[in-house]
Amino acid sequence: MTIYMTKVWGFGDHEGPLQFSTKGWRDRARATLKPGDLVILVGTKGKKTDPDERGRLLGMMEPTNKIVLTQDFNLPTRALDFDTEGNYRWPYGLLNRHAWKFLEPRPLLKEISSRQFSMDAASGIVPLTDNEAAKVILLSRQEIELLMPIRARARIEGSDAARRKAAPPPTTTRRGVMHLRRAPAFTYCMMIEKASPISFKIGWAFDYEMRERGFNQSAMPLIGGLRYKTLLSQLWGTAFEAFDMEQAILRQFDSARHRANHEVLCGIPYESIELEWVTYLQKKRS
Repeated sequence: MTIYMTKVWGFGDHEGPLQFSTKGWRDRARATLKPGDLVILVGTKGKKTDPDERGRLLGMMEPTNKIVLTQDFNLPTRALDFDTEGNYRWPYGLLNRHAWKFLEPRPLLKEISSRQFSMDAASGIVPLTDNEAAKVILLSRQEIELLMPIRARARIEGSDAARRKAAPPPTTTRRGVMHLRRAPAFTYCMMIEKASPISFKIGWAFDYEMRERGFNQSAMPLIGGLRYKTLLSQLWGTAFEAFDMEQAILRQFDSARHRANHEVLCGIPYESIELEWVTYLQKKRS
C-alpha cells in the first residue's frame, strides 16, 4: 500500500470522486494507483481555501481505477469552483471506495513532512515516503459516506444495476443530508428478526444496504442481538419522494409505532405492510 498526497481547496463531510482538472492528470493517477492505495487531501495555502484548513491534512480517500465525471455527482459548489466560462474546474474523477475525514486537531502538512511539494501535488498525486505515511496512518479519522448518484453508477455498472442499487450518498442525520433532496433515494422496510412481538423498521436512505449493515453492526446479531433484514425497497428520484412514502406507510400504522422509535412498527403482520406498500405505489403510478 502506498499513500499519496494531493492539494485541494476544501473537504466536506460528504465526498464524491477523487477529482482532477484534466483528463491527463486523472489518467496518470489511474495508471499509478494500485488497489488499496490511499490519497490524503491537504488544504492549499491560498485564499480559495478556508483559513482554518490552509496547509492542513483534511481527509483521505481510497480511490478505484473506475473513471467517472464529476458532473454526475451532486456536489456542493461555490462560484470560485467554476472558471470564467462557467466550466467546473475539476471535471474528471476516479470513483472512491472509501473516504475519511481527519479529526481535530488536524495536523499541518509541515508536521508530517519537511519536503517542498511541486505543482504535481496540486494537479495530481505524489507519493509520501514510508516515514511520512507512517505518521498519517496514526492520525485519528472518521469514515464518511460517499456521494454516488445514479448517473455515476450507471456509467460504471450499466443502467439496470444503477436502478437496482441506486446511490449511496450520506445516510447521517436528515438535517445534514436534505441539501441532497434532489438526489435519488430509497424507501425501505426491514424486518427486525428476533424481536418480540414481530417488528419492522420503515425508513428512507440513499443506500438502504449500507443502512442495514449499520443497524446490524450496532445490533450485533452474531452474539445474540437483533438482525435487520430488508424485505422491501423502492427507489425514488429524490429524497423527498422517499421520505414521503416512508411517512405515508407509517401513518397507516400509527397505533403500532414503538414508543421509543416511531419508525418501528410492532405486532403488524408483514402482509399488511406489503399491502399498504403496493397500494401506495399503485396510487403514485395511476
